[in-house]
Amino acid sequence: MAYAAAITVVEKTISSRRYKLFTVTETEAAATSEFELTSVFPMGQILVYRATLTAGTGTTINPIIGSAAAFTAATQAEHGTLSTTAAHVNEQDPLIYSSTDGSIFIRSTVNDATADHSISTLILIGEGVQ
Repeated sequence: MAYAAAITVVEKTISSRRYKLFTVTETEAAATSEFELTSVFPMGQILVYRATLTAGTGTTINPIIGSAAAFTAATQAEHGTLSTTAAHVNEQDPLIYSSTDGSIFIRSTVNDATADHSISTLILIGEGVQ
């Protein structure tokens, strides 16, 4: 099987601020596999990021986010690291991002190059910066 990421999104407005809740299920993920969140707010905050490595030969994930496919820190497309290295990433400080085309890219960064990992992720994004 090849890498796949199934993504669902629900949008809600609470106290005049819009939020999007993304649920992502990655299968056959490798260290460099990345998924794209489309129709994100032009500027926002990742308020909650919960990810769990549910299967595979790797033992940790260390998610990072960027503004373009195959982003690198050298091209300044990287927005930041979402967590410390762990098999489970829970809530953490909000991470601000910006997007000119309505997309952001996330790489779970599994610590094993084998493409046999399954990762379940929940991402809550708030519109704007507060």
